[in-house]
Amino acid sequence: MLYLQKFIAAWLLPPGCIILALSLLCIYCFSQRSRIRYFLTAVTLALYLLSTLPVAAVLLKGLEQQYQPPSLAELSGQTDAIIVLGGGAICGVPDTGGSGALAAISMNRLITGLRLQKQLQVPIVISGGQVFAGDGTEATLAQRVLLELDVPQQQIFVDAAARNTTENAANIATICKEQNWHKLVLVTSAFHMPRSMQNFAGSGLLVKPYPCDYQLSSQLQLSIFSFVPQGFALELSALALKEYLGMLALKILLSCNR
Repeated sequence: MLYLQKFIAAWLLPPGCIILALSLLCIYCFSQRSRIRYFLTAVTLALYLLSTLPVAAVLLKGLEQQYQPPSLAELSGQTDAIIVLGGGAICGVPDTGGSGALAAISMNRLITGLRLQKQLQVPIVISGGQVFAGDGTEATLAQRVLLELDVPQQQIFVDAAARNTTENAANIATICKEQNWHKLVLVTSAFHMPRSMQNFAGSGLLVKPYPCDYQLSSQLQLSIFSFVPQGFALELSALALKEYLGMLALKILLSCNR
């Protein structure tokens, strides 16, 4: 009964109910020989596929599996600083240290960076500014968290101006050159790491990727629910497509500037 309830709920909630409505509309359009019937069918099918876990997994794992985190032994004595990229923040919400909080993705990245900082005893650079008016300033909020967790003030370096990954890389490169740092560990979500490394490629810095915040397990267990549309799967597909589009845009931009 529990699984039946979950199956029915998946089709009653978005995106399931939207796909059902579009499917009925497709049937009607075919019955009326409407000119848009093939286009509407393609849109409905695309929405359905992107909302299923197998398709989301194929898109996301192509990003998450590109890099593996190095061991602490590889990093010990070979790291000047740890770089943590922001992933979103929310302003005006209560938090233990004041107002405003990091989004889940940002906190996952920050905690990984913090654990590495504690192990390696090197400075940590946090990068991320305010993108939209309703967002919090990621680096400022992250700095507050680090201070509350007893990271020394002098070990924290903040870039609160960057609004995207390209600006992250440019601003961090400036900080590192000012501090005479060359060997860096880059911490960000596994799905975001390929685009991040692409942005750092021309920085002149030796950057070792340390992916974290994995969105899917290494082994996907398929069941009937894997092929039921889910908002979670659609969100993962959107995350992956955003990364692929960002990498393509950067590649085109670099080609134009040559």
